[in-house]
Amino acid sequence: MIQCRVMRPTLLLLLFTLLTLQPVAAQTAPAVIMVDHDRHLTLNGSFVGLGAEDDSNLLWSGPNRTAGADPAYDTKHYINPRLNALHMPLVRKFIDVSWFAPTPDGYDWNNPAMQALYANLALHYRNNTQVMLTIWSLPPWFSANEATYRNTERQPAVAFPDLAHEEAWVEMIIDLLRHLYGMDGSGLHFSNITYVGGPNELESIDASRLVQPYSLLRTRIAEAGLADRVALFGPDSFVEEMLIAHNTPGLSPLLDVYDFHYYAEAPFEAGYTAAIDRLVHATATSGKQIWLTEFGELSSKNDDWRSLPLFVISGMNHGLAALLVWNVQDQIYNTSNMPAWGLWGVYDSGYTLKPAYYAWQMMAAHTPRKGTVYGHTCDRGQCPNLRLAVVGGIGGALSIIAYNLSDTPYPLQLDLGDIEVRNPLGRYTLDPSQPLPHSLAIPRDAAPPREGNILRDTLPPGALVVYATDRPRYYALTQAKAGAQSLYFGIK
Repeated sequence: MIQCRVMRPTLLLLLFTLLTLQPVAAQTAPAVIMVDHDRHLTLNGSFVGLGAEDDSNLLWSGPNRTAGADPAYDTKHYINPRLNALHMPLVRKFIDVSWFAPTPDGYDWNNPAMQALYANLALHYRNNTQVMLTIWSLPPWFSANEATYRNTERQPAVAFPDLAHEEAWVEMIIDLLRHLYGMDGSGLHFSNITYVGGPNELESIDASRLVQPYSLLRTRIAEAGLADRVALFGPDSFVEEMLIAHNTPGLSPLLDVYDFHYYAEAPFEAGYTAAIDRLVHATATSGKQIWLTEFGELSSKNDDWRSLPLFVISGMNHGLAALLVWNVQDQIYNTSNMPAWGLWGVYDSGYTLKPAYYAWQMMAAHTPRKGTVYGHTCDRGQCPNLRLAVVGGIGGALSIIAYNLSDTPYPLQLDLGDIEVRNPLGRYTLDPSQPLPHSLAIPRDAAPPREGNILRDTLPPGALVVYATDRPRYYALTQAKAGAQSLYFGIK
């Protein structure tokens, strides 16, 4: 009896402790995330993919060569292997009209600037990468007010052409497209050029100024037989200017795709998603997609990779159809002021890769092209420590981008529901506690076997993980094959 009196309070205390602990454990354990196969998140169509601004052909420019670039060697040994490993579905490129029209006396298609452009476009053709051309800058002779137009070997972008020169501007773009498509007998076949726009950022120009030049451009594209080959995008500017452009009478019907730029200090996610929701709400009935063609975090730029998954996952889940990071390489447009915005440095750093490169490589290379972004129970940030995007593609392709925001392991439980997974999932992991790989691509590991159609895994603290049904594609062309393709494209 004495023993019973002593033990009973102890047993009661133990029982009380167990009972009080169980509800806490149930509240903190993440619930199973349910994917809704029938709810698609991309506005007005399929998800196009993840890309980047790629102006690496500007290594040819005089200031860059003077500062230390060896364009032929650097492109072959640094730039092209990295672009191959990124394997992006699309890139955006700046085009300076002065490359092929340096004087009003006619075109020069065979100078070093154009040869560098051809070589870069050929690489993207081999990688099945679509190209967006932004007509960025104009030659000084193009306006009577030459002070308005600057040489972009040393200066940033210029304003839109004045009213008197818009027809000439349109003709130069048409001639450039015909040349790159081989319609003028050039021997080039860059059918991967599928979008054209300009100028880069409105720079306080009223959006109504775009109506006449875009109308002329659309008319001439049709007359030149290019209507089925190239689409127009715009306004190539910031959130408010995109909304103004959308509301500008006569402009919206001229654009096939809306695009905008977004830069912000951290923390930025709440403002970013609110901006996207405003754009989606305003343009939902337009039938047009919205692409984010420039983005970055002002406080860390691309020295810290952790903002990139937030841009991507939140953008995908809130309706964006494409996202292009700024940019593959630290800016090389002005060698006297070269801010660090790229996925890798330039010649002055030995083209050093940044951690941001690996985050972008694993997301861009393994996300299905023209995919479906599925809704799920965490797609609006309902899971405080997790950001998640689920993308299905043609032929049963699947990609799951998961980002653990916490400093503790995250027990992921994802029920794919009616999504058919035809091939084994690989697992690509960027773990901040582990060293970066020595190769150009995040290595593939086998994902945990699914239980039914439920994926269970533990995400390391702060880690980015991509599960994908694909196999890494790395192009290693021999010199002979590269030479043969160069001849095919007419590249000397």
